[in-house]
Amino acid sequence: MEKIKKHFIDNFAIYAVILACIVVLSVALFITNKPKLEKVDTSMFKVVTIEKALELFESNEPKLLVMSVPTCTATINYVPYLQIAQAKYSYTTYYLDLTTIDTSREEFKKLQEKLDFEYNFYGEVDKFSKFIENTPSTIIIKNKKQVFGHIGSINTDTLGTYVKLYGVSK
Repeated sequence: MEKIKKHFIDNFAIYAVILACIVVLSVALFITNKPKLEKVDTSMFKVVTIEKALELFESNEPKLLVMSVPTCTATINYVPYLQIAQAKYSYTTYYLDLTTIDTSREEFKKLQEKLDFEYNFYGEVDKFSKFIENTPSTIIIKNKKQVFGHIGSINTDTLGTYVKLYGVSK
């Protein structure tokens, strides 16, 4: 017994290093950090359903609608520009989450019909509705029709120019 005790005392540093390695390895193997999936911050927007989005087309008043999916990194990066422009130019941003839409429903077809603004997307010219799955999509509605559309981010100053030009901002 004395021999074993002396052995452990003499080799304490080696056993401490081995034990530390086992602890570190156990932590690395058994405790996994799942990356947090970031989502679009809609706290400053009025989130709408497809039915409410269609109602925006029933008014002559100019409105700004942004369509996207909650995990779109381009939209996540675009949100600060939208928030600053909204605060600076005093208007409401309406947000439609495309993942909430059942594309087989009649409302989706009606929305596609409303998005008839001619748009050039990487050299392909067609109605804006053809590119609906590309996000973020910024749409300005005025006099019951789409008068502006853009896919991708818009910086704050340019966004301000558009909202003033189309009367979204007073």
